Amino acid sequence: MVAARRTLPAPPELQSRWAAVLEEAGLRPAILAVSDNFPQTRSLEVPFGTLDAVDTPLADLLLERPDEVLEAGRRAMRELLPVSGPEADALRLRPIGLPPTAHRAIRDLRETDLNRFVALDGIVRRVTEVRPQIRDAVFQCVACRTEFHEPQDDASMVFREPLECPDSQGGCGRPAGRTRFRLLPEKSTYVDAQRIEMQENPESLRRGAHPQGIAVLLTEDLTGHVLPGNRVVLNGVLKSYQRGSPGRGGAVVRNTTFDLLVLGVSVESKVIEYDEIEITPEEEALILSFRGDPTVVDKIVLSLAPTIRGMEQEKEAIALQMFGGVAKRHSDGIRVRGDIHALIVGDPGTAKSQLLRYVAEVAPRAIYTSGKGATAAGLTAAAVKDDFAGGRWVLEAGLLVLADGGMAVIDELDKMSPEDRSAMHEALEQQSVSISKAGIVSTLNARCPVLAAANPKWGRFSPDRTIAEQIDLPPTLLSRFDVIFSIQDHPNQEKDRRLAHGILASHREGEVSGLPGGVAVVESAPFPTDLLKKYIAYARRTVRPVLTPGAQVELEDFYVRVRRQGEEPNSPVPITARQLEALVRLSEAAARARLSPDADVQDARRAIGIMENFLKRVSTSEDGKLDIDLAQSGVSHSQRERLDIVMRVMRELQEEGGGTFTMEMFRAATEKAGIATSKAEALLLSLRNQGEVIEPRANQYQLVRF
Repeated sequence: MVAARRTLPAPPELQSRWAAVLEEAGLRPAILAVSDNFPQTRSLEVPFGTLDAVDTPLADLLLERPDEVLEAGRRAMRELLPVSGPEADALRLRPIGLPPTAHRAIRDLRETDLNRFVALDGIVRRVTEVRPQIRDAVFQCVACRTEFHEPQDDASMVFREPLECPDSQGGCGRPAGRTRFRLLPEKSTYVDAQRIEMQENPESLRRGAHPQGIAVLLTEDLTGHVLPGNRVVLNGVLKSYQRGSPGRGGAVVRNTTFDLLVLGVSVESKVIEYDEIEITPEEEALILSFRGDPTVVDKIVLSLAPTIRGMEQEKEAIALQMFGGVAKRHSDGIRVRGDIHALIVGDPGTAKSQLLRYVAEVAPRAIYTSGKGATAAGLTAAAVKDDFAGGRWVLEAGLLVLADGGMAVIDELDKMSPEDRSAMHEALEQQSVSISKAGIVSTLNARCPVLAAANPKWGRFSPDRTIAEQIDLPPTLLSRFDVIFSIQDHPNQEKDRRLAHGILASHREGEVSGLPGGVAVVESAPFPTDLLKKYIAYARRTVRPVLTPGAQVELEDFYVRVRRQGEEPNSPVPITARQLEALVRLSEAAARARLSPDADVQDARRAIGIMENFLKRVSTSEDGKLDIDLAQSGVSHSQRERLDIVMRVMRELQEEGGGTFTMEMFRAATEKAGIATSKAEALLLSLRNQGEVIEPRANQYQLVRF
């Protein structure tokens, strides 16, 4: 049984009640200010709570019959103006802050919500260009030359044409079959219009659920303000329209199923980080109880994927990554990111993917993808041609844009094509995505940390090659990660026994819990998953740490001490300013994890420990020295020197041998220059594969660029 709708008061009564609300709430000065600043400002935002406090029945009617009630409110605004100018008709009333009863998930919209005022919380997926939309069409009857108006419906997808020349507007009354009507575009009335598509927040979806979306029509001063990736609360009126499909002979076949469209009334941007995550007063008190606990970071590390044994150092870095540092904007406009990017490269079977999936579950606003199924457009943004925009090009957000303000988790990064990986460069460093396609030029925000995992170049780490040689990623991309961890699977009896015991115990717990009467044994984690997610959201929302003088000295001393190793002649550069900035971000993240406004010496030392571990694994050269070029370019200082010597030897041999040289000549010359034969031959083979050296005849080599 359908509930009877409430009888609506007469329009004059609604208008007078709105006028009383506006007066009692003290909004007359705001209305005058909007009118004075016209056309820069055209709307008055009225909190729903203000209306509800003054006239609760009117507030209830607004949710049930928004079209009539909003129109009465607009008329009341016009009446409060001292002088009725041309701007009076253009002023709009935009309620914001709708009550929880009006909030709907996109997938929960039903026919009972039609023509009601609803609030949708989601993320903007697509945006069309702003185009004029006809609101009042003026036609001329060809027979009698009478001009008349034909109002258009904003929610309709079809242009409404007149059926007759209306005698009520001075026409001849002839139907459309006996006369023709000509549209007068120059006399018709238009409004700015923009269509967007909203999608459910990714973190609110159940595992495996496809995110649902809905089309929204924005008009007038609401247009041109939202971009793909923006998280908003859209307040609007839910409408339905009938979509037709082409039939035989050009006829349009109407469907019995209607599509949904929201007519936007107001848009509220999510200004506060993670304000969609609700934290009860009891949960907040529990979170604050960890403030001042010196072991809280260690407890968080223990709570990360507790069933995955080992990887404590990687988990510590990922834990700090989820909290993140503080973004800064300097006086010259340069923005320094606070997000921390981390890369894990490991042998197969080291639980990289399981760890990444767990992080995607516990990190607020996290989005997970695999490199096998990701393209450049899917990662950044794309210009697509779609019926959604009437066949025009629209801008569609990819993963890094949708994860703006959250976290992007990318597994199997090495499986992506080089062209697709190259699209990540700007997003990692500048935290933006620039699009110039199909006449659309735009820059979208991608302010999110990236946690990625990859496999070694040859499937498994080889002991006779450096770590950097075995990471199959371009140096320009590697240099943008703050920390890089290599996980090698070395057989070790004691370690293997602990790991096997943990895995088997975990499997037995799962088997016992599946038996009748069985109880699952939950891992002893100080932070349950739900509490950890809210703890991270609370810390990122409320804590903005600042380095203490002691922490600054600690980081400065470490940086100078490590850099001193490169002062010796022919020594590699151990670290650069990039690593110093990463240390600052890690220190701030450690303080934020403690809910502390001060990043002190202990936080700096924790950051230094993570950095030293990273440098030891990935940036240690053959002679045991730190060489940051190994991590950032894949070629160490000694390798570059060796390559220079080999190139010089080949040029000399080529000059002496009349344009070519043999392998025997090359071996003798490089051995005389102090280079081991195996390394010299490996360099020659590499140069041949790159096309720098050719072999025109058997055992005859030649430099291409001599």
